[in-house]
Amino acid sequence: MNPRSSRIAVGIVAAAACVTMLSGCLGEPSEAADGTTSLVAVNNGEIGRITGAQNPGSQIAMAICEPLTGIEEDGTVFMRGAESLESDDQVNWTVKVADGHTFSDGTPITAETYVDTFNFVGAGANAMPSNYAYGPIKGYDELNPAEGKATATEFSGITLVDESTFTIEMKSPNNDVPYILSQLAFCPMPESAFADPVAYDKEPIGNGVYTLEKLDPQVEAVLKKDPKYQGWVPDGAADQITFRVYTDTNTAYQDVVAGNADLLRDLPPGLIAQGRNALGEEGLTAIDSNALETYFTWPTYLDETFPIEVRQAFSMIVDRATISKDLFKDATVPAGSLMPNSVSAYREDACGEYCTYDPDAAKALIAESGFTGTIPLNYSSENTTDAATALAVSNSAKEIGLTVEPKPVPAAALSETINSYELDGPVIQLWGSSFPAASEWVASVYIDANYRLKYTDAEGQAAVDAALAAPSQEEADALWQKSEDRILADQVIQPLYQQVRYIAHTTCATPHHAGGDQQIYRTAVTCS
Repeated sequence: MNPRSSRIAVGIVAAAACVTMLSGCLGEPSEAADGTTSLVAVNNGEIGRITGAQNPGSQIAMAICEPLTGIEEDGTVFMRGAESLESDDQVNWTVKVADGHTFSDGTPITAETYVDTFNFVGAGANAMPSNYAYGPIKGYDELNPAEGKATATEFSGITLVDESTFTIEMKSPNNDVPYILSQLAFCPMPESAFADPVAYDKEPIGNGVYTLEKLDPQVEAVLKKDPKYQGWVPDGAADQITFRVYTDTNTAYQDVVAGNADLLRDLPPGLIAQGRNALGEEGLTAIDSNALETYFTWPTYLDETFPIEVRQAFSMIVDRATISKDLFKDATVPAGSLMPNSVSAYREDACGEYCTYDPDAAKALIAESGFTGTIPLNYSSENTTDAATALAVSNSAKEIGLTVEPKPVPAAALSETINSYELDGPVIQLWGSSFPAASEWVASVYIDANYRLKYTDAEGQAAVDAALAAPSQEEADALWQKSEDRILADQVIQPLYQQVRYIAHTTCATPHHAGGDQQIYRTAVTCS
């Protein structure tokens, strides 16, 4: 087995808070007579559904699900619902299910439970939101044909061996499997869920640390620790968590400051300075592993319009350090790699000179190229951070006589333009991942559906394939870096900055994360 760092779920903004039974959590923690602890989590957005990834209910799902594997704060894998996970060739994986684990209703969890779940979620006909995550498993294409009806009802790559063992065959070598199986997409479902998965999503029967006691989608969800649960429990986990629905992050932040809430996940950059003043340095925690990165991307169908010298010069007029420090008040850090620091293959200055602010060199490159036109810089008009970035780049370009025109586009229209291969210039894009493995950051560039770059490179792709089949972390990392070098040399995607995830909290809460992704149910609570 080759465990590596895990990916990070993106796109769900939530917050957590702790309250005492009689008063707010500001000040010294107190002990209740019964010693129980309670946490109020602020959920940004209505809880439309719980199961599956990338939705406002995902933080709830993390608390009620025990996946086969888990992610440590340093990004490494540990066993949860699985007793062991092994492979000799990175293609065929043997899963031994931990003994004695059950759903919250007492139903035993066996190897057959996982096989049935995977076959159900993996079948396109069942329209499960997590279906996409099963793509690397052999037999997925037969269950999810591009056209026509499915030619199979089960994965050809999943086999039940005995009550506690099953095997998974991947389409190709993939040493990310230990991380893949940590995702919400692979949470086991009881047999009763298959008859009506929509109803199950409203009242899921979990197998994790907590059970769902109450759900009012527009108001709150209440979770309680399951006394029958046999698996891993985070240190200091609260006895009860209430996920309270908020529609405004500023209101949630004010509740933290007032002591009505104890932890706000992903504090917006505009509130960081206020948070420091109101809560003090001890009330603002930055996760030390970055998991979100912003890039400039240049579709290859624009290569003739913007030759490589122009793209190189563009990157060199971007003062990444000043943008992070002065514009975003350290809510970002300059990026010099396609990968964030949560990935073991990360190199701080992989981009080298082309991610270094050097207007003189940039001016020389523009002269060499003979370029005299305008570079439209596309970004979402709803994103004020991107707007500030585009303006800073435009101002910097003027200093060398280059015209960069900020071009705000409504998000839906921009997405359509990108997907239709109709961009007229570079675009600012944010990328996150399901877990911090290099594949999510390097291999993703070669998958056209991700960035719509129409980018191919045989040597870089070969390095990706070899990295996924590598028997050791060291060998894999060297191959990921080789592929990254190829992409950076072609200047189709340019690192801009990594976002620092800040958590605002009171003395009641100590936030913890999984490889860079703050998971609310892992918060250690000291107030009763």
